Amino acid sequence: MQQRGRTSLLEDLLNLATRLPWWMDLMIAVFAYIAFHLWHVHFLHEMNPINEPVPVPVVANPAAAIPSAVNAGLARGGIMVANIATEVFQYAVPGLFVMGCISSALREQKMKRRKWDGTR
Repeated sequence: MQQRGRTSLLEDLLNLATRLPWWMDLMIAVFAYIAFHLWHVHFLHEMNPINEPVPVPVVANPAAAIPSAVNAGLARGGIMVANIATEVFQYAVPGLFVMGCISSALREQKMKRRKWDGTR
């Protein structure tokens, strides 16, 4: 028996979406869009303080300001990455489930046609 190779998350989600009924795929697509959109808006709200300039700390030794600058940069970087990820997932995940919806609707139509014709 031939072993199946490793599949990506995208392939697994598309496989799941094609096995679900078309109406369930549409519901998941709508809810996924709403959820990722709200999450994206949350990260945009978190990014608003990022656009404001950071006050430069006045210290006697400039090297003492480096840890706080690095921490501020890392915190902003995580928010930026999350913002980009939610912006992409906001359209990619619902699109995937819409493709699964089309596939399962076509499969269901084909099965109904075969049943009507009396063929298998």
